[in-house]
Amino acid sequence: MSTFSQWLILLRVHIRMMRVKALIAAKRSRLMTGTIVTFLISYMIAAYWLFSEGLEYVSNLPAAGSLLSDRLIFVMFFCFMMMLIFSVGVTSYISLYRNRDTRWLLTLPVSHQAIFLWKVFESAMVSSWGLIFILTPLLAAFAKIREVSPDFFIKTAFVLVLFLILVSSIGAALLIIATRWFSARKLLLGLALVALISFGSALKQGIEDEKAAKDSGLSAALTFQRVLHHTNASVNRGMPSAWLSSSVIDWTRPYRHFGSAMYPTLLLSNALMGILLLTWAGNRWFYQSWNRSLQSAAFSAQRKYLRNRSSTAQILRDFPRTPFLARFIGRPIAAISGKDLKTFFRDPAQWVQFTVVFGLLAIYSSGLRKMNGDMEQVRDLYLVAFLNLAVCALALSTLTTRFVFPQFSLEGRRLWILAMSPLKMQSIILQKFISSTLASGALVMVILVISGYNLQLGVRDSLFFIAAVALLAIGLNGLAVGLGVLFPNLEESNAAKIVSGFGGTLCLVGSFIYILAFILVLAFLRWDVFKDGVVDPFWYESPKSQAGIAIILGLTILVTVLPLFFSRKKLKRLEILSII
Repeated sequence: MSTFSQWLILLRVHIRMMRVKALIAAKRSRLMTGTIVTFLISYMIAAYWLFSEGLEYVSNLPAAGSLLSDRLIFVMFFCFMMMLIFSVGVTSYISLYRNRDTRWLLTLPVSHQAIFLWKVFESAMVSSWGLIFILTPLLAAFAKIREVSPDFFIKTAFVLVLFLILVSSIGAALLIIATRWFSARKLLLGLALVALISFGSALKQGIEDEKAAKDSGLSAALTFQRVLHHTNASVNRGMPSAWLSSSVIDWTRPYRHFGSAMYPTLLLSNALMGILLLTWAGNRWFYQSWNRSLQSAAFSAQRKYLRNRSSTAQILRDFPRTPFLARFIGRPIAAISGKDLKTFFRDPAQWVQFTVVFGLLAIYSSGLRKMNGDMEQVRDLYLVAFLNLAVCALALSTLTTRFVFPQFSLEGRRLWILAMSPLKMQSIILQKFISSTLASGALVMVILVISGYNLQLGVRDSLFFIAAVALLAIGLNGLAVGLGVLFPNLEESNAAKIVSGFGGTLCLVGSFIYILAFILVLAFLRWDVFKDGVVDPFWYESPKSQAGIAIILGLTILVTVLPLFFSRKKLKRLEILSII
């Protein structure tokens, strides 16, 4: 049997499994399924309207509207390419080298090549469905603005599939090369070197831009040129994202027949080459890299065992002593919290993504200082502050859905050990909620402090936005923890696949609705700033503001308490423990 035939067998099996799970979920939770479908349709309509308004505004700018809208398409696909490479690499690593399913498949009469290709395809599907969901209304709005023919959508869908295949192949190829030829120490050194070079390059470019701005002033033409200069990487013709962007843009312009044929053929040829290289790498390198990964894990466990055995006497002498944290929260809760913290830092797929997101947020917030000098009206300053709060809230919702929601499911078949501990399962769920809220909330509040300082909002308004993001952290973490218990996937060890299920989608949808309602009510509290351009330091004394504060607090309590309450009820009925 050929490799392709074996791959098709795996595809048919998983399609049948997904169909059965979808039917069971639809029958058991019809109301919830209808809610998610309604939200998805509402999102598509709202996103299409917002993208249409934004692209129309950019296109109508004098002299540079068409150029700027084209550059936005280039930047968007470039960002999607980088995110997809990173996401496919991380998800494939978990699926190939840290999953029990792969170990079981390797015992079957299926070639290593077919297993590798199937796992890469599965990871690519998990990583790319969200990008397609975001791209659909954007491309539809872009087509409306450019007034294209209906065949534009067919051609765009074709090159988009080729782009996803090519980028997923790049991510998987980088993963298997790194796993086969680099140790963990070499890989960390290489990443640190790349980060250092990138930081040095960005610092040098920032100094040069600052010097150019001081020498020549901030004219409109110079500002536009600086903005385009920072996006030159996205229009590099060696990037697959530039081929896709050029194809999409060329098809919106008449009489561009040669360009519209050249870039799709580049995508097609390179996508086929990517599949060919992955097929060869799966046959030559996958099993060797898998063995190397197991050997590295075994050597690491052996070194840790020897290190711990040498200090056993010291541990036994110190055991009766109560740790500092345990004095306040108790020894069992401190032990569970320490276990969660060590599990997080021992998994590179967890802490790397967490660090990247908060690192980008920190860089973004530090860049708000330049915006403060360009805004003369108070309402513009507060509009930027509210948009900054929305960005931080959306990033926080993404992190809680990605990291907090799958925590309970990741316990998997080890959940019975926690059930036999001195703690009740309800206390463990409460501990996960409190620890995740403190960790994520503290980091986002630091971002808000940096943003408030750069925008020069003042102490009162900075505290206003910090309190808002603290309430958001409580609500989002309560929603993620509660839904993680209500919709567990105890058979899966890949957090990305757990999040991609029904419960993860519901958590993301609920988080977006909560953030939207929260920020709308919050903006209503400070409507005097947007209406009159005057900051009232005693805005909270009016009955309207007090009613708005009560609505915000009630909404946060509702979003936090209800999921945790129903999760406790489910644990009491032992509906989850009976599965284990």
